[in-house]
Amino acid sequence: MLANTLFNNRRYFSLVLLVIVVVGLTSFRSIGRQEDPTITNFVATVKTFYPGATPDRVEALVTRIIEDELREIPEVEEISSTSSTGVSFVTVQLLDSLSDEALERGWSEIRDAVDDAAQSFPPGVSPSQIDTDIMSSYVRIVAIRSADHSEAPLTLLKRIAEDFADRSRNFTGTKLVDLFGMPEEEIRVQVDEMALAARGISFAEVAAALRAADPKVSAGRTTGTNGQFLIEVAGDFDSQERIREVIVRTTADGRAVRIADIASVYKAAVTPPRSLAFSQGHPSILVGVSMKEGLQVDRWSADFDDFMNDFRANAPAGIIIETSYDQSGYTRERLNGVAANLAIGVSLVILVLLFTLGWRAAVVVAVILPLCSLMSLTLLYYIDVPIHQMSVTGLVVALGLLVDGSIVVTDEVRKRLLDGRSAGQAITDSVSRMRVPLLSSTATTVLAFTPMVILQGPAGDFLGSIATSVVVMLGSSLVLALTVTPVLAARLLPGGLERGGHWWNLGMDSGALGQWFVRSLDWSLTHKAASIVLALALPITGFLAFPTLTAQFFPGTDRDQLYIQVSMPNGSSLENTRAIVGQMDERLRGEPLIRRVDWTVGESPPGFYYNMRRAQDGIPSYAEALVLTRDENKTDALIRRLQREFDSAYPGARTIVRGIDQGPPVDAPLEVLVLGPNLEVLRELGEQFRQRMEMVPDITHTTTSLTAGAPKVVFNLDEQRLRLAGLQLADVADTLDAALLGRTGGEILEDTERLPVRARLIEESWSDSEQILNMRLPIAAATGADRLPAVPLNTLGSFDIVPSRSPISRENGVRVNKVQGYLVRGVLPEEALKLLRQDLADNPIPLPVGYKFQFGGDSDERAGVVEDIMAPMGLILALMLATILLTFNSWRLSAVSFLVCICSLGLSLLSLALFNYPFGVQALIGVIGSIGVSINAAIIIMTALQLDKGAMTGDVIATRNVIMDSSRHIVSTTVTTFGGFLPLILEGSQFWPPFAMAIAGGVLLSTIVSFYLVPPLFLLVSRKTPEALATSEPAEPTITANNVKKLHHA
Repeated sequence: MLANTLFNNRRYFSLVLLVIVVVGLTSFRSIGRQEDPTITNFVATVKTFYPGATPDRVEALVTRIIEDELREIPEVEEISSTSSTGVSFVTVQLLDSLSDEALERGWSEIRDAVDDAAQSFPPGVSPSQIDTDIMSSYVRIVAIRSADHSEAPLTLLKRIAEDFADRSRNFTGTKLVDLFGMPEEEIRVQVDEMALAARGISFAEVAAALRAADPKVSAGRTTGTNGQFLIEVAGDFDSQERIREVIVRTTADGRAVRIADIASVYKAAVTPPRSLAFSQGHPSILVGVSMKEGLQVDRWSADFDDFMNDFRANAPAGIIIETSYDQSGYTRERLNGVAANLAIGVSLVILVLLFTLGWRAAVVVAVILPLCSLMSLTLLYYIDVPIHQMSVTGLVVALGLLVDGSIVVTDEVRKRLLDGRSAGQAITDSVSRMRVPLLSSTATTVLAFTPMVILQGPAGDFLGSIATSVVVMLGSSLVLALTVTPVLAARLLPGGLERGGHWWNLGMDSGALGQWFVRSLDWSLTHKAASIVLALALPITGFLAFPTLTAQFFPGTDRDQLYIQVSMPNGSSLENTRAIVGQMDERLRGEPLIRRVDWTVGESPPGFYYNMRRAQDGIPSYAEALVLTRDENKTDALIRRLQREFDSAYPGARTIVRGIDQGPPVDAPLEVLVLGPNLEVLRELGEQFRQRMEMVPDITHTTTSLTAGAPKVVFNLDEQRLRLAGLQLADVADTLDAALLGRTGGEILEDTERLPVRARLIEESWSDSEQILNMRLPIAAATGADRLPAVPLNTLGSFDIVPSRSPISRENGVRVNKVQGYLVRGVLPEEALKLLRQDLADNPIPLPVGYKFQFGGDSDERAGVVEDIMAPMGLILALMLATILLTFNSWRLSAVSFLVCICSLGLSLLSLALFNYPFGVQALIGVIGSIGVSINAAIIIMTALQLDKGAMTGDVIATRNVIMDSSRHIVSTTVTTFGGFLPLILEGSQFWPPFAMAIAGGVLLSTIVSFYLVPPLFLLVSRKTPEALATSEPAEPTITANNVKKLHHA
């Protein structure tokens, strides 16, 4: 036996301890540290711009083509899309069962499919932009802006940001760098419409001249006797002066009309910009930097600070480069907080053991706990599980479980030493006695956590590390409990000669409480039916109270962060959105509780939490703020107050003030998807669902994806007049599009940057529809002369302003109207969903044939996770049954063990109900952990009863003596587990208390099941054969002196 070998050879034992400590400390110094688990991204976005196109044209000519190509990829699980004015936004989700290699192949196939789709796009559609990192968790967000006393041009900030981004990408450990609010530059050829009309030149002719004058193509090559030569044509665009010299037309008298005669040429930012960013009230550019997996965020961040200081020292004067968000501070704070609570919990464990088992047993457990932690950290390091809040949660769960094994083995060795056995014999007997129970309880607990270990997708990334940490730590605890713990106990604990020592050596006497416990056990064993009924009362009450528990997906989190999503009416320009953002920003920065505000307008910002998804790029009516507060405990109240104030102050904007929550990303807490073919019908149905949702209490905002579209100018042209002018409808449309949006012709290379050359009319001349009506369209003269006279657009017809179609959403090729609802901060979505479901059940909304609705949002995500967790439960239960059956070799006792598991579940639910905690994922993990401790106690008691001949014959006194013999370590493990989790219960945050209460409360109440349900059931189901009666010794009718000593130490 390995434990005896280690006991007999101190050098081996010392070597084992030294290896565990040294390797564990080395692993601790090297293991990755980050705030949250890394979420594997199975979602990509495909963004395609089609300037000027209405949503229905974008849907037909871009979105559907992309969707058709993507549907041919077998790895694609879900496709959703939104077709807005001028932009197509397609979201692709791959199967979450894909391996890393298959995932990369899937991304490659998506890129190929999008390239194939581009071959069918109409002219004017820009190349699609594919983003496979929309779930990136940025470790650092840096803002680059002007100082308060100056305003540097955005083009300067752009160059500094690009330089900073390039150097950040080369910084050791950097995974990804993204830029937000970046201006785009171009060479602007601003054409004077009056000059064109005076010369009879069309705008299309100008654009064609620019394209033809930039020959950045090969002119071929020649091969001769002297070698091979490449041929190029000189004269491509290399400066603005070269563009001014481009000849547009040569007149009959030989004079050349050049670009300089009809336009001005200069470098400028693209207007209107696609996005903007603001930091602390100043225009800025935001840089998001993410770190490679497996690194320690605190060390990486410290090195990045040094890099930033060096870059800042060489930046131009008047430029501020500051950290907007730094994950390392949150990581340190969170891990230090958990470590402090764990230290308090371990201290309570040691204190309890001092009173129950004595100081020497307390020292044994105090040594085993850090050894097990170091051993577990070593294994986690080699299987690439970093330290973050979820893996730490797993270690906390396992702490309550591993204490159990250490205490049980320590107490077993202690009892045998006090009975006068040698240390070697005590080790052998204790390990032989506890090997099967510990193996069985560990196996059943590991099996209980297995569904989370194999859970796939983002939820698996989030929960899998919890279960993995539990499994690793339980395995380490089992190994130590059967090898190191008995050796330490044998060397430190007192022997039989010290039986009469002080309480701090042997533990405190139970006194009158112990006598009462004996009488209660005698009553329980003689009134089996009544005891069983009373013991089952509490678990049954827990199950009856379960419907009263509020369902929760993932808990919120106490952070000094919030974010604000602002949506203006469809058709709002970027300038309109910017104006509202400016007012909101000023109000936010005047709030005493707020210390920092960063905005992006026209795109999603860099997420400062792992579940923030970027899905609003290219939408000028959208803005989002990242806000840092001064007090995390007052943030929720601030969110509620800001929501009320912004709703009142800015009724023209839909403002959602949101806090940070755990778990996979959810677009809205409440969501109803209405699916069908006709947009008008979907709009009407969506409005009905929205009105129902709006009636639910604590709803702050409701919205539908099919709303009134942006205003659209429709020219009603007289085709007869067009014919007389020699024009077609398509000619007018193309001329208007080219003149207002411009046409790209050629480019200039500045270092490695490509600046497109864009010709467009003077922007200020066409700011409204009345001015556009005065635009002159060139037409061919009736005389056939070479001069092209122009005709004003208003002579060809009239115009109307009508609403355009709203953005069109699709789910897997089916049109959908998404009805979303947002709740007051702190209200659980499930509570609101219950009311909505009840209302729809009582007064259903009639749906035409071909239309249906389904729930999305928080409930849909939760249902999916629960379904994935429950999927392998059939196999898991079969394996648990096999494990327990092999332990007892009895179907009846196996049934008792399963009943204990069910009772433990009910007791944990009762604990949650008594303290009004919601039942979410964290509570579920706590319930599973509680089952592990409870089944351990039941297995220990029943295996001990199986070994006692008197108990097997049904003798009440013998059964009671066996229970008393096991009671001390069962009580010790119960009290230490409760004490270990008590600091987390009292912490008061949203994350830990439900989880800790489910474990601690369930374990504490499970002592009733262990002492007053298991023994009576054992007596009822144990077989009393004549052979057993003949070979068993008669049970003592009364409490003997030996039993008095056992009671004295119980």
